[in-house]
Amino acid sequence: MNSEFLLYEKDKDIGILTLNRADKHNAISKEYMDQLEEFLRFAKKEEIKALIVKSAGKHVFSAGGDISYFITLKSKEDAYSMALRMHNILSDFEDLPYPTICVVNGSAVGGGAEIILAFDIRFARSDIFIQFKEKAMGVTTGWGGTYRLVRLVGYSKALELLLSAKKIDAKEAKDIGLVNEIYDKSILFEKAMEFCYGLKDDDVRLIRYIKKLSRESAHLNRDSAMQLERELFKESWMFGKRERMMEKFLNKRD
Repeated sequence: MNSEFLLYEKDKDIGILTLNRADKHNAISKEYMDQLEEFLRFAKKEEIKALIVKSAGKHVFSAGGDISYFITLKSKEDAYSMALRMHNILSDFEDLPYPTICVVNGSAVGGGAEIILAFDIRFARSDIFIQFKEKAMGVTTGWGGTYRLVRLVGYSKALELLLSAKKIDAKEAKDIGLVNEIYDKSILFEKAMEFCYGLKDDDVRLIRYIKKLSRESAHLNRDSAMQLERELFKESWMFGKRERMMEKFLNKRD
């Protein structure tokens, strides 16, 4: 499923989405939102084990909002409607049932920094930076960035990054948990694929259960999280791999 700004391909059970507006640093316009929404309708039905999202740009993953579009938002109501639309788009990415891996192969600035937070796992190029630049533009985050940043790095660190609007280099981003791993640009995509290939022998239901349990455990109280764990554990008990592994162990012991 391809469009003007989005390219999609599959490598076996792995989906690969490329943000393909490199000439505009993947700045998000109204038309870009249209295409993201169309892709998400498709993605919700995809039977894949993971989705990798990367940028076609060489230096910038995404610069956030398209200024030529943003300048047309003349009222509070216009700004609110645009923010709501991006909230829904990024929440839909976050809610996909399979894991999403963001390959941050260029710097992510402003709304671009907010975008990368919507994915489950982030692998970043070692020479990029991330910058929550919204304060310098005279506004708060508008695409869910504050909520997700606080959950990732904690209140105090999030507040520091939002108030300073400083550039966060890749090493610091990893140290504070903003990205999972950093790699040289020559192996970045390969490492993301390697991670996904590690899922090739796993039941797609198990992968989705693990994501569901991990995500919901962050919101639930202890007893509710353990209840959910028991339910999903019970279901996964009968997927088949457990029996095979146990029988293999017993046969080796005999």
